Amino acid sequence: MNASRRIAIPALALLALAGCANQPYRQGGYGYEQGPPPRNYCYDRCGVVRDVEQVYVQKNDATLGTVLGAVIGGALGNQVGHGRGRTAATIGGAVVGGAIGNSVGSNNGNQVPVWRILIQLDNGRLGSVTQREYPDVRSGDYVEIRDGRVYRR
Repeated sequence: MNASRRIAIPALALLALAGCANQPYRQGGYGYEQGPPPRNYCYDRCGVVRDVEQVYVQKNDATLGTVLGAVIGGALGNQVGHGRGRTAATIGGAVVGGAIGNSVGSNNGNQVPVWRILIQLDNGRLGSVTQREYPDVRSGDYVEIRDGRVYRR
């Protein structure tokens, strides 16, 4: 028993000290090492604002006009004919009414204000973003384009 104690005590001491050894530090915690983002990760999405202007675009209300026109045309077509002729007149009325409603809805839309931002991108190209929300940037600001919108960096 004395011989087994002579081996067991140093072995336990070695195990205890091995658990205290420092491991190399990994920035980013466990798993894969993460370094800084690539230098040009924003190369084609970032740049300097050259111009900001408010413009007006046509608001498209054609969908509502198409639906209303089809319903009214179908109802009027249903009043004409008997049997299969009535079915054909209903379908024809819905198609013609939808086409007329689409045309009226397209021509009747109001103009809505939007913002157009012109950006000199880091890759040398000129970019343009049109968005409804006020961009809160001005000429000379450094910006990033994300999800179709401009954000100051």
